[in-house]
Amino acid sequence: MIVFEDVTYSYPAADVPALDRVSVALAHGSWTAVVGANGSGKSTLARLANGLLLPSAGRVLVDGMDTADEGHAWEVRSSVGLVLQNPDNQIVGTVVEEDVAFGPENLGVPREELRLRVDGALAAVGLTGLERREPHLLSEGQKQRLAIAGALAMKPGCLVLDEPTAMLDVEGRGEVLAVLAELRSAGTAIIDITHDLAEALCAQRVIALDHGRVAYDGPVPELLANEGVMCSLGLEPPPLFRLAAALRARGFAIAEARSAEDVVEALWPS
Repeated sequence: MIVFEDVTYSYPAADVPALDRVSVALAHGSWTAVVGANGSGKSTLARLANGLLLPSAGRVLVDGMDTADEGHAWEVRSSVGLVLQNPDNQIVGTVVEEDVAFGPENLGVPREELRLRVDGALAAVGLTGLERREPHLLSEGQKQRLAIAGALAMKPGCLVLDEPTAMLDVEGRGEVLAVLAELRSAGTAIIDITHDLAEALCAQRVIALDHGRVAYDGPVPELLANEGVMCSLGLEPPPLFRLAAALRARGFAIAEARSAEDVVEALWPS
């Protein structure tokens, strides 16, 4: 579990804090989306979650370990994998398998276990068979999946992803979200920092940030239905949600629409 206890973070020379007295708990095995306008504090929260940044006030605990405790730095970053928006900023290997092996190899993982970790991580993201491929020859979706594999090889209990699909086309976005769904089903907690509320529909919980503070914390459909909060945060409902609302207004019984399949099933029950 990742716990933010009254966390404030201020960047040097900034007039206002990027995060301001944030208190949230993120449980094992959950999928949480974090949304908000640019500058709301989303990326700062992601970097605080695995100790890349340390709080200016308050504390962040990862499975009871304070991220500010240097003695737990490697344990914290092994427990919480961080995947950034641009995978090119994280890829360091000359071939795929070397890149995935980089993190655990630096932890001193024995060769036999290292091979198992690399193979398992590549299988989890659907890149088996590309072990000797040079990363620059991968598609953008494959590069993002490679970045996820590199984090998975550290055996984290949680993956924090900062805008993981922002640079991808529809196909690449679908690939990454499918991988995340499988990982979550296998027990990995997902924290998805996103500007896309359609992507947030994959989550069970959404946290909305506004000027560094938590403006909403709860189920995704309730946020989408709260026009006042949505307007104050400058958020637009995804097209699927608007379609479902329009169909309900015409008398169709659509209880919840997290995917196009939900709408189809409501209109033409199997």
